[in-house]
Amino acid sequence: MAILQFAGETARRLEAIYETADVRAQRTETLRRLALQPGERVLDLGCGHGLLTRAMADAVGPEGLALGVDVSAQLVAAAAQRAEGVPWLRFMRGDARDIPSAGAAFDALACIQTLEYVAPVEKALGEIARVLCPGGRLLVLSTDWDSIVWHARDEARMARILTAWEAHVVDPRLPRTLLPRLRAQGFRDLRVTAWPILNTRLHEQAYSRGLIEMIASFASERGLVRSEQVAAWVEELRELAQEDAYFMSLNRYLFEGRRPAA
Repeated sequence: MAILQFAGETARRLEAIYETADVRAQRTETLRRLALQPGERVLDLGCGHGLLTRAMADAVGPEGLALGVDVSAQLVAAAAQRAEGVPWLRFMRGDARDIPSAGAAFDALACIQTLEYVAPVEKALGEIARVLCPGGRLLVLSTDWDSIVWHARDEARMARILTAWEAHVVDPRLPRTLLPRLRAQGFRDLRVTAWPILNTRLHEQAYSRGLIEMIASFASERGLVRSEQVAAWVEELRELAQEDAYFMSLNRYLFEGRRPAA
């Protein structure tokens, strides 16, 4: 399996995507739903470049703690720069299946676009339950890659490239099975809502602009699709954008719940 590794140029592309207006709106909604309070302790599991973790630190303030954990040493090093002068904001390297924390340590936990890279996911969910305090709040965001709707004239080529892209994660359809898996770990008060991303323009702030780069690089460098086919796909999307005929929609899903108080 050719799971995507967030290092080098891929890490740069990821940061650019997470600075777009589309993902900033997602980050704002994540914070709203977590409803962090001053003095709380919050974990950002799979923190990436630490943009969400930094905002969490602002919410909990100096009496609280915002901890970002990621398996990528490069991403943790980049994120750590955001902690300068903010002693209640910390970053460390760690695996979602073995979270570097004592049990019942956090009032809230967010896991954004992370669990689809983890196997077995039940191990990570067990760790999440372990580190949340009784009554602690959980928010997981995950994408079902079958939900993507992307206009193309060459639909067969688009299908080949999107099929190749599915190999970048362990489970490209995780949201479909996540609710029963969360219940099995004891989480309660569960609810799930869709968070759609819709791009009808291919501008700098469009999520799909960076996604095109990620997919093209992944598919061609790993030999999943011939490079000339990938280049033709990219060119077609650019032509559609110039003709004002561009369309891309993708569903992400927000899962919220609590660890039981007893």
